[in-house]
This record gives sequence, structure tokens and C-alpha cells, in this order.
Amino acid sequence: MSDFNSYRFDGFEYRNNSNKYFEFQSQINNDASKALIRISPESIFSYRRGTGEIAYVFKIDRKHCLFLKSWQYFDGAYGTYALFSKQYYSPVTAEKPFDDMSSEPGMLTWDEVIEVAREQQKFDREQDSRILIRK
Repeated sequence: MSDFNSYRFDGFEYRNNSNKYFEFQSQINNDASKALIRISPESIFSYRRGTGEIAYVFKIDRKHCLFLKSWQYFDGAYGTYALFSKQYYSPVTAEKPFDDMSSEPGMLTWDEVIEVAREQQKFDREQDSRILIRK
């Protein structure tokens, strides 16, 4: 039997931590095709599509962004997270520059996403932090 979380979190080591949170052992799944990245809440905004569904835009840098589904964005106990998939990781050029973002390009390739996830994971392990995301 398969459920949506089996698809969404395929290859991750995670467990139900409580009624509110999933706990992850790693920010990168076993074949490095998905990554869970801690992001700044200021780097994301939402809008309502014509269908009524809420969609999110992750501002990568001043000129680039990535569109996310609502199920890829999480508030966590220790931060805000986005779930990225290599298969669908396709940054686009923004129509107008994001004035609140750095002009330094960032996370434009999948390799850069994985590197950020590894750095965050290393830091979290050094700080003995847990990765908890809200269900």
C-alpha cells in the first residue's frame, strides 16, 4: 500500500515523531534525487492560483526563482523547509529582480542544492539539532 508521503519522502529515513511532526535522519534521500533544505521565511512567498490552490515561489537569488507546490513547503519546529526534487528542479528567471535578495547566484544547479543540504546537515549534526517538519 502506498500513500502520498511514501511518494513525497521516497528514499528518506523519516518517522512520525508526533501528531504534528515528521522527524528526518538526513536532508538528502538515499539516491540524492530529493533534498530537504532549511530556508529563510523571507525567501518565499505564496499566491492563490485560479483553481484556489496555494502555490509558493522560492526566491533563489536576485534574478532567479523556483515554483513549489504547497506540499513542498513546511514550517518546522526548528525552521522553515522546502523539499526539492532533482526531476523537477528548474529555476526560472524572474520578471522583476527581487530587491531583498543577493545578486550572487545561488542554487541554480542540482549539485548546488545537494551541497547546501550537506552543509546544513553537517551543521545540524554538530549542533545536535533535529529535523522536524510539520505534517
